[in-house]
Amino acid sequence: MNQSRQDSLFESAPDTSNMYKLTNFTDKSIRKAVINKELLLENGKKRKKGIAVIPQNKDDFRFANLDEVYWNGESVQYADFRGSSFRSAHVEKANLSNSDFRFSDMRWSSFDSSDLSSCLFSRGTLFRIFVNDASLENSDFRGANMFGVRGHRTNFRNSDFTNALMKESEFTDADFTGSKMVHVKFIITVFAGAKLDSTDFSYSDFTGAGLEETSFINSRLWNVDFRGAHLQEADFSGADIKDCNFFAVEFVNTNFKGAINIPPEIQELIIDDKITGVCSVGSNDD
Repeated sequence: MNQSRQDSLFESAPDTSNMYKLTNFTDKSIRKAVINKELLLENGKKRKKGIAVIPQNKDDFRFANLDEVYWNGESVQYADFRGSSFRSAHVEKANLSNSDFRFSDMRWSSFDSSDLSSCLFSRGTLFRIFVNDASLENSDFRGANMFGVRGHRTNFRNSDFTNALMKESEFTDADFTGSKMVHVKFIITVFAGAKLDSTDFSYSDFTGAGLEETSFINSRLWNVDFRGAHLQEADFSGADIKDCNFFAVEFVNTNFKGAINIPPEIQELIIDDKITGVCSVGSNDD
């Protein structure tokens, strides 16, 4: 892959300015302003106050206590859940697409096989939620606490995870193609078999991550930390891996065909576009 082709995928440098902080570190005045702002319906009318036992599309559940609700198969689209308590809920095979979950506390809830596409989760608490086989594409996760999330085979395409916390999560065979994942902590997270193509991972941390058979095709990975990660059969074809740290990484037939800005310590290990072995030098070593 030539340089001009790589530049066409990412027209500007990674933006790390004005990133959202996790909710615990966000000023209370900001939280209050975001949640209290009235969001009217398209016809200019106010939303109806939601009732947990009979949820409806477009309902207003701001600040609501929805802990342990059982909404399997329900349709609650275009709803407003800002600042709600949505813990240990059961919402499998439901449709909550186009909803607003900013500053919601959704920890321990299950949304397996649900449609959560085009939703706002920024600065939400998604601690240890289950979204296996779900769709969360085109969604906003900036500054979200996604520690311990289970999202096997989940669709996260074209979403924004800037400055999210995704430590110790599991996303085997998930699809993040076309997303923005700048300055994200993926420490000890498992992505085995996942598609991470055409995605911006600049300044993120994959220390100790399970990345076996993961695809980074045409992605940008500037200043990414891969120390101790497992990259067996991973594919970096056409990726930009400028200033990455691959110290103690395990490679087996890891593909770097057409990759650019390859660090010299792994460039010397490449044979026929692939690496098998362990990198014993870090790019940031003194």
